[in-house]
Amino acid sequence: MALDNLISVSFTDDELKEIDNALSTIENILKGKVINLTPKQRQQYGRVAYDMEVWVDKVDSHMRQAPQLTPSYIDMAEHASDMAAHRALNPRIERINTLLHSMQDTNLLLGADIYNNSLSFYRAIREAAKVNAPGASSIYSDLKRQFPGSSKKNEASAE
Repeated sequence: MALDNLISVSFTDDELKEIDNALSTIENILKGKVINLTPKQRQQYGRVAYDMEVWVDKVDSHMRQAPQLTPSYIDMAEHASDMAAHRALNPRIERINTLLHSMQDTNLLLGADIYNNSLSFYRAIREAAKVNAPGASSIYSDLKRQFPGSSKKNEASAE
């Protein structure tokens, strides 16, 4: 039975090197400018995205237009710097997220193809071992460890 190949993609060594170089460039630029939070730390902070973005922009506009009403404990220079960096990162995060999701989806389909082919080979080798095909028993013994308990089911159904 032929299997449908869900996806067919390949990368040259040069393409992979280009991707790695581009990622290294991004990592080097971001070094010392980004941090990693723990999942617990992430929960402590609100996200400014989409509908909240409009409100934050309005607040920023009002703060700049009415600096006399802005609390003195707000460092306006730091606020402006934070706003600029936030605005600069947003579109780049979206681009990276889009690329990441595409790569993950591609890898998911590649994994499904690989697993289906592996399972087909495993089933064929299991049948070959049943009829004592040369070399099949040792391969089957090695591969069947992935499915503990299934040999008991097979033995029970054979009886």
